[in-house]
Amino acid sequence: MRLVWSMHKMFKKPILGLMFVTGIGAASLALAHGGVKNPIVMKRMMLMSSMAENTKILGQMLKSQTPFDPVQAMAALDALSDLAHKTPEAFKNPAQDPKSEAKSTLWDEFDTFTALSDDLIQATATAKTQLKSQTDLRPILATIGGQCKACHSKYREK
Repeated sequence: MRLVWSMHKMFKKPILGLMFVTGIGAASLALAHGGVKNPIVMKRMMLMSSMAENTKILGQMLKSQTPFDPVQAMAALDALSDLAHKTPEAFKNPAQDPKSEAKSTLWDEFDTFTALSDDLIQATATAKTQLKSQTDLRPILATIGGQCKACHSKYREK
């Protein structure tokens, strides 16, 4: 195990960061959704929560908090791909709500936003061809986390 850990040392910080953000994000999303009045914004927030939950499934397998289950891992990747397909449509309407975390630049740069969603779709497709064992989860989550960060750093209020 130590050899595998050292081989993936370059992925250590992004993965730990992703797992931290996913864990904190999942807990805070429940609170953040309280008081959302706009149903379009609520739908977007629920979509993002579903992405976090599916990423969390993979992260828990990586950390051996749950047993590695290739069928469940593939299902999580399928769900992430499906959610990434739905993301541009969910954000097409620039609906706002005081609880919304979407920056207004998202709609000014909607083509770029859509391209980032397409990048996540491609990342999940590639991940599905690479996933054979628990050790494959580290680089997969590093890539998926990088795709999430690329969009969130540009279009999500912190």
